[in-house]
Amino acid sequence: MMSSTTRTPRVLVFGITGAIGGAIAQRYRDAAWAVTGVSREARSAAEVIVWNPLERDEATLAALQGVGPFDAVVWAQGSNFGDNVRSFDRVRHARMYDANVVFIVLSLQQLLAAGLLGPKARLCIISSIWQQQARQDKLSYVLTKSALHGLVLSLAADLGAQGVLVNAVLPGVVDTPMTRQNLTSEQITQIAGASPLGRLPTLEDVATAVYGLASEFNTGATGQFLTVDAGFSNVRYV
Repeated sequence: MMSSTTRTPRVLVFGITGAIGGAIAQRYRDAAWAVTGVSREARSAAEVIVWNPLERDEATLAALQGVGPFDAVVWAQGSNFGDNVRSFDRVRHARMYDANVVFIVLSLQQLLAAGLLGPKARLCIISSIWQQQARQDKLSYVLTKSALHGLVLSLAADLGAQGVLVNAVLPGVVDTPMTRQNLTSEQITQIAGASPLGRLPTLEDVATAVYGLASEFNTGATGQFLTVDAGFSNVRYV
């Protein structure tokens, strides 16, 4: 448990309607946590709280008071599109920055102001391996994910005195239906073949990493970045 009482620990998962967010929520449920999901809009039959922190919503914060405070918070929301320096559009980029970076800052600010973080809460942000390296035609995505590096470190510094641990998980090309829809079989084979494990990371791999950082198992790691990519980034088979 995350507190000295016997109450059920509680986690708040942003982006719960996505594949990664859904897998993370299930990992917590399997560990007998109470899960509250947040989506910016109702896009599925799942029971979620619709909340866009970019537009302050006192009613939603009041609703969260009924289920919080939270022992862990996970941000698995975000936006993604392809662009490069030639096609860069300032307005579109700003929207992605809001979705991938400002969203996290504002939601956490509002959770703190409302007293919705439990003592010694664990926070985890889902970033990407493209936080630390670049690929073609992903200018805005790489820029916004790179910003999360500074965000995690700043939050770890600002919240450490109250015992809050802040970390990030950096998935690689995760084996999801969307990945198999957007990449050719040749591309998937190439990525898997260049990875020591010989496969793509799974949703379960990512969810397990998140749970390890944002549960009672983590007692001292903060300001850290855990890559979950089957070894693709740092160890290559060629």
